[in-house]
Amino acid sequence: MNQVTCEDEVLERLSVTRDPRAFFQEVGMVIEENADHLLRGAFRQEEYAVKYAIEPLLNRQGPLSELTVRLRLMLGLGMLAVETFEDLERMIKLRDWLTLDIRNYRFSDEVVMQRLKRLHSLQRIGLPPLPPLDPESDHQLYLMQLDRQDQMVQSALQLAVSATVLELARESPI
Repeated sequence: MNQVTCEDEVLERLSVTRDPRAFFQEVGMVIEENADHLLRGAFRQEEYAVKYAIEPLLNRQGPLSELTVRLRLMLGLGMLAVETFEDLERMIKLRDWLTLDIRNYRFSDEVVMQRLKRLHSLQRIGLPPLPPLDPESDHQLYLMQLDRQDQMVQSALQLAVSATVLELARESPI
């Protein structure tokens, strides 16, 4: 796995996605890479500990192979703030929900927006109010307005996600 630490890299990776499913799949990968790096970094002082104790715990069959378990461990060790942990957990749940759901959602769909509004990082940044749209108006204009709303939500979400993920890119406090 390749660790993403630079905010520009996170934003670049997230900006190429065009729908919430692809966006949150990429978010999941970025979280995984950075969580792995932070956890390994916490134990890097002792080379033998990493090689013989930590690596087996983190590999595919190890008890820490699940990302949510690693995040809980990092919360318990004081490596993550509670709000950061909650946001990371919600992002992973969003990814899983979007992956399992066969519908193709837009960023501005109400069902997606309800879940996004629970993110502490998005609340801090503030999501601009989305103006109501009239589906009865000119169809082309309506589609352009929908695309604009999606862009607004995605942009705010990119900033919120990058701020949260960068919490994982810092040096380990232990």
